[in-house]
Amino acid sequence: METIIYENESAMSMVFENLHDATVRVVVSKSRSGEDSQVPAAAPEKEDEVMKREHQTSGVKLYGLVAVSFGLLCILQVTLNIFLHLALFADTEARFKNLTEEREELERKMNISDSQYHSLTEERDELKKRLKNFESQYNSLTEESDKLKRRLKNGWLYFSGSLYYISSNEKTWQESRKDCLQKDADLIIINNKEEQNFMRQFKKYLWIGLTDIETEGKWKWVDGTPLTRSFWGSKEPNGKTLENCGQIKHPDSENNWNDERCSNPHYWICEEKFSL
Repeated sequence: METIIYENESAMSMVFENLHDATVRVVVSKSRSGEDSQVPAAAPEKEDEVMKREHQTSGVKLYGLVAVSFGLLCILQVTLNIFLHLALFADTEARFKNLTEEREELERKMNISDSQYHSLTEERDELKKRLKNFESQYNSLTEESDKLKRRLKNGWLYFSGSLYYISSNEKTWQESRKDCLQKDADLIIINNKEEQNFMRQFKKYLWIGLTDIETEGKWKWVDGTPLTRSFWGSKEPNGKTLENCGQIKHPDSENNWNDERCSNPHYWICEEKFSL
């Protein structure tokens, strides 16, 4: 910009010099023409003085004009510089504002991304946990299914959430229970009328998981729960301290329980809780 200003000033100086020379020539020409037409020819000395004064007067005016023009150019230059600085500042400020807004937008997006990342991570962990639980349940169900298949293949029966095994030989009450425990089961616990009627179909004297060995007259099931619903036969139990183990004695009757000597051999029935 400064180079352009300097070149303009040189051009202006040349213009003013040419203008000065032309002005001087015109003034001198007019002076001479007026003098020639109005007054007689003066002495050469006076004419030179007049031309000199006129030349000095024209020079002063010209230099004044040049000074004013130069001042205007300086003002114009200052004004232009101020305008350029303001424009540059405004542009810089706008760019800075835009960059600030872009940075804030990026920060907001990054915060949203972080939040989404944490949320997705939690969902992934939750899905992994659920998948692990499903796999565990699946493996458990697979094992139970395989176990059920083996049980049914070996003569076990399924009824109302339990598997039942009816022995093919006779043992004492204690030996019968031991056999059930070895099969991951126990002597049957009869909880309701439906289960009682299910037992009647086997038409055998069967040991059940009922005893008052610990306390005479306080009958309990093998899992420690007290007897609440019973199906004793007529006048049973009646063996007192001699007969401390329960059995199914008369299959044809609904109330067919009997207290029996635990050392007597009978068939037995094992029960294992099993939910399909």
